[in-house]
Amino acid sequence: MGLPKLLMAHPWMGRGGSEAAAAWATQALQDDYEVTFVTSSPLDWDDINSIYGTRVDAAKVKYLWCPPAPTVRDPVRLSHLQRNVVERFCRRIADDFDVCFSAYNPIYFGRPGIQLIGDFSFSEEMRKRLYVHGESKFCHRASPVRDLYVSVSDHIGGPKPRLCQRGDLVLANSQWSARQLADCFDLPRADVIYPPVVLPKAPAESNRDPLGFVCLGRIVPEKEIERMIKILTRVRESGYPVTLRLIGALDDSAYSRSLAKFIEPLKDWVSPTGYLTLDDKQEILSTQTYAIHGCRIEAFGIAVAEMASMGCVPFVPSSGGAGEIVGHPELQYSTDDEAVEKILSFLSDPSKAEEVRASLPLEMERFGPEVFMNDVRKSVLGFLDPEISSSNHAAPCEDITPVV
Repeated sequence: MGLPKLLMAHPWMGRGGSEAAAAWATQALQDDYEVTFVTSSPLDWDDINSIYGTRVDAAKVKYLWCPPAPTVRDPVRLSHLQRNVVERFCRRIADDFDVCFSAYNPIYFGRPGIQLIGDFSFSEEMRKRLYVHGESKFCHRASPVRDLYVSVSDHIGGPKPRLCQRGDLVLANSQWSARQLADCFDLPRADVIYPPVVLPKAPAESNRDPLGFVCLGRIVPEKEIERMIKILTRVRESGYPVTLRLIGALDDSAYSRSLAKFIEPLKDWVSPTGYLTLDDKQEILSTQTYAIHGCRIEAFGIAVAEMASMGCVPFVPSSGGAGEIVGHPELQYSTDDEAVEKILSFLSDPSKAEEVRASLPLEMERFGPEVFMNDVRKSVLGFLDPEISSSNHAAPCEDITPVV
C-alpha cells in the first residue's frame, strides 16, 4: 500500500512568511505522504531551501503548475483573481488526493480540507476593516471597477459555502488571528499553529551598536515604515542619534519608489540594504541593539521573532500578533508618543536592553521550525483519523447572513 496522497497548494511562491510556512510544511510531510505541490509560480526547491533554511527534497515532491491568471507574474498582481484561479484548479483535482492542504489562506477544495491562515487579505471586507493602507493603491479603492473585479474573480472561483460551513480544519497563525476567525467568520475553535521561524543565535561576543535599530520585512504600505522612521526621528530630536538599517527589497513598485524618495534626505542615518541572503541578514541583526516593527494588524510577524532571536530588543505594536511574540509590556506601544517614551526609557538606561536580551532567545524557541513541523504532522494525522483528534475541525455554524 502506497503513501497517502496529499495536495499542498499556494497561489504564488514568492519570498515571504507564507512561503516559509509552505516550505516547512512540505518538509514536515514529504516523508509520510506523496506530496503534490500546486502553485502558479516557478518552483525551485534549491532556491527556496537556501532562502528559508528548509530541506525539501524535490525528488519526493511533485510540482504541478497551475496556469496563472492573465498578466500575473508575481504574488501581488491581481492577487484576488489569482487566488480564485488556483482555487478552481485545485477543486478540479482534489478528489485525486487523500487530503488537501492550503498553505496560505482558505482554498475551497469542494470537500473538507486543511486551511493554514496567514493573514486576512483573502477577505475584501477584512482588508477594508483591518488594513490602515488598504485603499492606498488606486486599484484597491472602493469603486464600481473594484466591485466588478472582485465579482468577476469570485465568479471564476465558483460558488462556495462560508468558511465555517465547509468542515475544514482551520489553523490560525496566532491567537489574534483565531479571535478574528471567531468574531468575523463564526469559527470559535480554530487551533493555533505559530509560523516557523529560523532561530539562529547571535555570537555571544557580538559587538552591537548601542544606538542601532533594525527593521526587517517586506517593503509594503501595511508595514508602516514611514511611521517607524517618524518615531525614530523624534527619538533623534530628543538627543539620541539612533540609526536604522532597513532590511527588505526595494523594487520598482510605486510604494518602493515613494519610500526611497522619503528616506533620501535621511540617508545619513537610514540605510536600506535591499534583499539579503540569510547569512548577510543575520550578520546585520547580530550588530544592532534594537529592532522596531510598525504593522498594527500583523497576523503574526515572523520578522519580529527572527530579530528577537538574534538578540535585537524589539519595540512592537501592542495590537496584532506581534504583541504575542514579545510578551514584555515595556516593549509594546499603541501610539507614536508611547513608542518614543518607551524607546527613550531604554536608551537612557542601557542595562534594560541587556536584561531583556538575555531572555529573548529562550522565549522565541516556541516558534522554531521543529515545533511548527510537529504541529503540522499532528494536524494532518488528526484530520485523516478523527479518532485521534476529533476536536480540531472547525465547528459547524448556523446558516446566517455572511459577515464577509
